[in-house]
Amino acid sequence: MSSEKIECPRCWVEMKVVEEEIFGPNIEIDICPKCNGIWLDRGELKKLIKDKEVTDYLTKDIGLKSHSPLICPRCRNLMDLEKAEDVEVDVCLKCRGVWLDADELQGLKEVPEDGFDADEDAKAQERWEEYVHISKGTKLSKFFNRLKR
Repeated sequence: MSSEKIECPRCWVEMKVVEEEIFGPNIEIDICPKCNGIWLDRGELKKLIKDKEVTDYLTKDIGLKSHSPLICPRCRNLMDLEKAEDVEVDVCLKCRGVWLDADELQGLKEVPEDGFDADEDAKAQERWEEYVHISKGTKLSKFFNRLKR
């Protein structure tokens, strides 16, 4: 989390910081005064909807490819679209923050408790992308470390 002001990735207006009361320590979320979109820093989605399965599905194993038109308001990196049931959210590929359009938080809260239809093929592809990226990085690091000797 950061105390710096951020701009809405849809409207480009300064977002308002609002303290959200939850069980445990309250959290500060950023809300766009124009479109009512919500920016949640890493981990805040889980605190708001209290559904670990849904939040993990949306924010872990998100791959490396961007399918979102938005840029992260926090770190300016690319974002990707992730979907649970009929709710499609934007997740930053770097800082793992989440952008929710006006009605999406309520939609996530209404995902059935008995589970949801997860697209396991898409998640498997995203896990593979991350694995290949990490594997290449590790091999490259080992190569450069050998050159240093």
